[in-house]
Amino acid sequence: VDAMTGQEAASLTAAFDNAVGISGAILTKLDGDSRGGAAVSVRGVSGKPIKFVGTGEKTPDLEPFYPDRMASRILGMGDVISLVEKAAAEVSDADAAKMQKKMMDASFDFDDFLKQTSLVSKMGSLAGVAKMIPGMAGALSNSK
Repeated sequence: VDAMTGQEAASLTAAFDNAVGISGAILTKLDGDSRGGAAVSVRGVSGKPIKFVGTGEKTPDLEPFYPDRMASRILGMGDVISLVEKAAAEVSDADAAKMQKKMMDASFDFDDFLKQTSLVSKMGSLAGVAKMIPGMAGALSNSK
């Protein structure tokens, strides 16, 4: 179900469930402007769980669905746990410690900055990362 459809997701889910019967749902396009209110509709109408959420256009962008994280996202409170998981997937503990030492020693240079910027860009758009920080959900749009 496309998260951008909003409340229309309820009728779409009901029609699909009646036609073929579903055992669960995948909520897509959560990397856009949607905060995931469709998740409530899908679960309420079908009674079936949401299994995965899509935060991008590729298969690796499918993530397991966590209701508590979705609730935080809907309320505009961010999703710090997912942010930490994304960062941990991109940066090893050794690299993080090395960068921290360089910052503390004041030897952090432009090459280090470029490396950091590259790592953040692998996590998605700046607006997408900002949405995961509490209070930042509406601060940046995807076009910026």
